[in-house]
Amino acid sequence: MLGFTLSEEQLAIQKLAREFTGKEIKPVATKFEKDEEGKLAEGIFKKTAEVGILGLPIPKEYGGSDASNVECSIVLEELAAGCGGIATAIGASWFGQTPIMLAATPEQRQRWLPPLTRDGNLCCMAMTEPAGGSDIENPHMHSRTIKTIIRAAGDHYLVNGTKIWPSNATNSYLYTVVATINPELGDEGSCLIVIPAGTQGLSFGKPIKKMGMDADCNSEIFFDTVRVPKENLLGKVGDGAKLLQRTLIYNRAGAGAIATGIARGAFEIALKYAKERTVAGKPAIEHEIISAMFADMATEIDAARLLYLRAAWFNAQRLPNMAWSTMAKVYCSDVAMRVTTNAVQVMGSYGYSREVGVEKYMRDAKIMQIYIGANELTRQVIGESL
Repeated sequence: MLGFTLSEEQLAIQKLAREFTGKEIKPVATKFEKDEEGKLAEGIFKKTAEVGILGLPIPKEYGGSDASNVECSIVLEELAAGCGGIATAIGASWFGQTPIMLAATPEQRQRWLPPLTRDGNLCCMAMTEPAGGSDIENPHMHSRTIKTIIRAAGDHYLVNGTKIWPSNATNSYLYTVVATINPELGDEGSCLIVIPAGTQGLSFGKPIKKMGMDADCNSEIFFDTVRVPKENLLGKVGDGAKLLQRTLIYNRAGAGAIATGIARGAFEIALKYAKERTVAGKPAIEHEIISAMFADMATEIDAARLLYLRAAWFNAQRLPNMAWSTMAKVYCSDVAMRVTTNAVQVMGSYGYSREVGVEKYMRDAKIMQIYIGANELTRQVIGESL
């Protein structure tokens, strides 16, 4: 990215993602709600691997494209313009593999990264716990609310605890788990450990039915004396809090991109409708009050895009800024909620109809104000940075 212009390579990646979304995602976007076994979404994840989207951020030596946070964010916006749930599942997979990119040894990278570029294999960031909510992301809590415990047993760790709400909960290849050796030690006891799917003692609750994001699978994850080799620890005990905060910086920019894509998807459908719908003898868009609403929506979407691109650009320069990533997440998610609500409003009963699909964007948008740090908490993070 140079100035305000995407490079030729970035434009090509954007075009790839936009065409993929138009061909593979938009035609089935309203069908994920009935896809209870996740087969439809699974097929799309496999196709993202085939065209090179799934492995974008992974280094080339492990089969990926070595794309920066900018390229990944651009792609997430395009995917979310088709379906927020698909974009969230893929963004969450990149979220789960970010600590591996940051802290894994060469041997760990060789073992875990290549499979994440193929076959639709996803990664899960197992972070939030039933009693803690956003506390686990709050640096002021110093990891004291983490209840997932690892205990040394020879050359293994035994993992016990429960996680809730993670994306890709039951359909992941790898689980990056936020844990501690002792909550009383605070950050000094924190750690991240990687657990492969199918490990004995790893089990799941029932899929959680939600108001939106149907293509993204959520449930409780149970760790019942899960035996994991010590070599699966990322870094060392005490590194967990620092790794998690660095991971949040990179991925809040991505959340901003997804929110922007959701807003844009709803906006584009509503704009097409307003140009074709005749009200009082002329297209709805020619009425001053409707035209002003679209002007505001277009302005907010562009402002949101600039915010997430700024955060992603600094992340790509290895100059991550928590405040800027968090600003992007907060503003973009609020824009997504406003724009999707207004898109439904200007379309009236058609907007409210599930057949048209605009209400889906509105339902998908709501969680963007909640996940990867509820906006109430993340506004506090921004305020403290001033």
